[in-house]
Parts: sequence; structure tokens; C-alpha cells
Amino acid sequence: MSAIAQLRPNNSGSPDPQLLMAAFQAVEESLAIVACASGVILHGNPAWCRMFECPDPSQLEGRPVEDFLPAHLFSVKPGAAANEEANPEAHFLHTRRDGTHLHIEIARADFHLRGGEFQVIQTRDVSRQHEVERQLREAQTLEAVGRLVGGVAHDFNNLLTGIMLYCDLLTGELPRGSLPRRHVEEMRMAGEHGAALVQQLLAVAHPRTEESRTFALNDIVIGIEELVTRLIGENIVLQTSLAAKLGAVTMDPSQVQQILLNLVLNARDALPDGGEITITTRNCTDALLESWVELSVTDTGEGMDAEILERAFEPFFTTKKPGRGNGLGLATARRLARQQGGTIFAESEPGKGTRVCVRLPRVPADTPSNSKAEVIS
Repeated sequence: MSAIAQLRPNNSGSPDPQLLMAAFQAVEESLAIVACASGVILHGNPAWCRMFECPDPSQLEGRPVEDFLPAHLFSVKPGAAANEEANPEAHFLHTRRDGTHLHIEIARADFHLRGGEFQVIQTRDVSRQHEVERQLREAQTLEAVGRLVGGVAHDFNNLLTGIMLYCDLLTGELPRGSLPRRHVEEMRMAGEHGAALVQQLLAVAHPRTEESRTFALNDIVIGIEELVTRLIGENIVLQTSLAAKLGAVTMDPSQVQQILLNLVLNARDALPDGGEITITTRNCTDALLESWVELSVTDTGEGMDAEILERAFEPFFTTKKPGRGNGLGLATARRLARQQGGTIFAESEPGKGTRVCVRLPRVPADTPSNSKAEVIS
């Protein structure tokens, strides 16, 4: 007897209902059968139960399909599966009991049985695909912003070069020790500081080929401390607390500089009336006994509530006034940390300031350092 014949007992020409139900139960896709006339679920397979957290499959029978699918998105009507207007969106966001979210895609198929209209509804978790697409959009947006920043930075750097050249010419014509000469020298020093900032902008817009080295994060903090002090302003006190025997990390030093600069400037913007910013480094071990080197930036600003904190690392999300920020600082820090297998998280409460921590994998103690990290100053 052929395999097909085994599905058609008594030569009826129809597959055995028990075999069809067994296949319905065993399939990995989430499926439910819905009566179009009433809009209730007649049966859901185990995959449907797992997706929508129904421990007892019998609890599905007789429940409206809108208990599981948004009413604005889905309406059970005869022939609706073939009607594009009845299904304007292909997916929806489902919140599970533990607070996590699933991006669920819907597909439907009509069938007729004994004069009745029914639908088979398939739901599929596309959260991973949605995340990949989001990351791609983010990368494309950052690339476009990088091109814009790079062009502006180059033009501004040319203007600074001209300003510093004229400062050199004026310096040669003014007597040593004179007040005008000191003013010109201060102007040139300000131009040099501006040029250093331009180089950091160019590093963000057009990252160099990664030159990973093994070094201690303390070298970066010490090397960039003077620049950071100038950037945050006189009404903010910068403090450092650096571990004496800090473990080493392997990374491009310029990327660590970029992370630290973004975190400090973000903290500065949270202190419009002044306050304190503290940079801390330490060795730590997580619950899985993995060793990390932690770099944290803490401010005494106004802090964030839970809703804002949850979105803090989204690209272009910002609560700052127009012109005060573009929402890329934390997103860029997260991207760079993840590229190296690290993590980043924030702790904050309204009125209690904010602490942002970056953890990078700690290399074994016997790993030799390539060289001392070069620091932009």
C-alpha cells in the first residue's frame, strides 16, 4: 500500500481526519482554527498555546479570536483572508506576561466544510527579523549622519587652520609680553582646542580601521581628562576614581575615547545648573563568573524615570531641547561596546542622578600590552 493510500482509508479519497489532526498538533507553526460566523476559536495547536501562554489547550475552545489578536488588525469574516483591506498590517506587537515583547506576523487561509466558513490562522514570531531590520535602518541612518558630520567637520577645520595661521602672523608682529600678543596667543590656543574637537568628530563620522590593542582603561581616562574638563564647563566638577590594579582590555583606543566622551557630554547636558560628574573604573565579575572591566560615568543631575530610561539607548531619542542634543551619544556608545562583546546599561531615578556603565571583556592577566593607548588631547 502506498503512503498516499494510507491517508485515504476505505478508498474514500479523503485523508484520515485523525492523521490531519495529528499533523495539525505536531507542526511547529502556531495555528488556530476559527469559525467565521462566530469569530471564536475552535481549536489551537500546542505552538499557539505556547505563543499566547495558554497552559490548557481546552481553554482556547470557544474564546473570541480577538482575545489574542488586536481587534483593529483582525476581523473574522468569510473571505476576509483574500481581502487586503481586512488585513492592513501584517504584524503586531504582543506583550507577554513577563513584560517582554514579540513581533508577531499573521497569515490566514479560508476553507469550507459542511456548509460552514472557517479560517486557519497562522501566527509567527518575527522578533529576530524585526531586530535585524531595525539594526540595519539604524546603521544606514548613522552612516548618513556620519557623512554630513564629516563634511561639516572638514570645512570647519579649514576655517580653523586659516584663523590659526593669521594668529601666527600677528604674533610675529607684536612685542613679547604685550597684552595684544597674549590675546592672540589665547585665540590660537582656542583654535587648537577646536581643531582637536574636529578630529574627534571626524573619528565618529569616519571611524578608522580598527587597531585593537591591549591596554588599561585608566590610560584613556587620564589622557582625556584635561579635554573633558574644558568641555563640561566651569560650573561642573569632574572627579575620577580609578582602580589601582585595573585589568586590561583589547580594543581600539579611539573607540574607548569615543565612548567616554559621549557618556561625559551626555552627563554634562543633564547638569544645566552645575553639579558633579564622576568617572570610575573597576574590575568586576558577573553572575556567570565572566570577568569584566567596568567604566562608569555618574552625574548628580535630574535623573530619568523608568519610561525614559527604557528608551535611553534608542538612536535619536532625546528629551533635550532642540539644539542641545541629537540622541546619538548613548546609542553610539552601545554600538561600540557591543562590537567588542561588551555590554552597557544605565541606572537612574528622578532627582537622584544617572549612572551609565560600560563593561568590556577583561583579558587574562598574562596577556602582554601591545602599547600604551594613544589619546587625543
